[in-house]
Amino acid sequence: METRQIAVSRIREVCEAALARHGASPDQAGPTAAALAQAEAEGNSICGLFYLPHFCAHLQSGKLDGQAVPQVSRDGAVVRVDAAYGFVHPAFAAGLPALLAAVAATGLGAMSIANSYNSLAIGHYVRALAGQGLIGIAVSNSPATVAPPGAMRPLYGTNPLAWAVPRAGQTPIVADQSMSAVTRTEVLRRAAAGRALEPGWAQDRAGQPTLDAQAALAGAILPAGGQRGANIALLIEILSAALSGGALSIGQTPLDAPQGGPPRVGQFLLALDPARFSPDHAARIEDLAEALAGAGVRLPGATWGLADAVPVPAALWQEALSLAEEAGG
Repeated sequence: METRQIAVSRIREVCEAALARHGASPDQAGPTAAALAQAEAEGNSICGLFYLPHFCAHLQSGKLDGQAVPQVSRDGAVVRVDAAYGFVHPAFAAGLPALLAAVAATGLGAMSIANSYNSLAIGHYVRALAGQGLIGIAVSNSPATVAPPGAMRPLYGTNPLAWAVPRAGQTPIVADQSMSAVTRTEVLRRAAAGRALEPGWAQDRAGQPTLDAQAALAGAILPAGGQRGANIALLIEILSAALSGGALSIGQTPLDAPQGGPPRVGQFLLALDPARFSPDHAARIEDLAEALAGAGVRLPGATWGLADAVPVPAALWQEALSLAEEAGG
């Protein structure tokens, strides 16, 4: 596959132009383009430019409100954000000051986001909290694609969970993972390329294990860790949908098709100030980090970094330029 080396700053610029051209306001386009570009810079292309054509199509079909203005309310340590059927990244940005104010006042705060959209790399949210010296936990539901053990049809989304812990002068500890054995995006990619899936990833419409990506799309993805992963996916469903007022996974419209109206995805974030719990928390975290390193275990997020330029499939880059109505590189 032919690729081109593209500056991350250029990716952000083109994404923002494409989103604006298809109906997104500057406040909606800016944070979303930044998230797409950051995913590419992290080497996480599955949450990057791949989604730009979908986002533009959804803006035009009305599945997304490109002019949405998130609404924020706070009651003590509880912050509620209504994304108003727009992108989730502007909703998070709108609610973050209130969440930080809640943590400053009480030592912890929780924020729900309702009526939003694809969260992309949910680790971005907790990294932002770790950058403020806070421990962050974030979850999101998504359209039903995952069947728990014994189910013949999808009941949960891939329902990602991310958490981050700050470390003085070092990269924070960050974990970002879905509760599914594989992302739906990877299944779509393999279906388009005619590639087989890995064992344990999916089942067909009859509930039988399958390595056929097309059969998996007609059937269901399997949870990571079997019933244990399904149990966590259920908790995420409760936090992100039942508490936020967003739609349950079984009631959401697909994120890879422009039809069906707003998906009304929900998110939930918890932020806490570790210093308010233990004055020696930093030293204890470093003791733990040293013990893991001594055992040959790498901390999640330890090698994280942002590239200045990344390889992008030439066809995808050309499509991005076309969406932004630009020519050349």
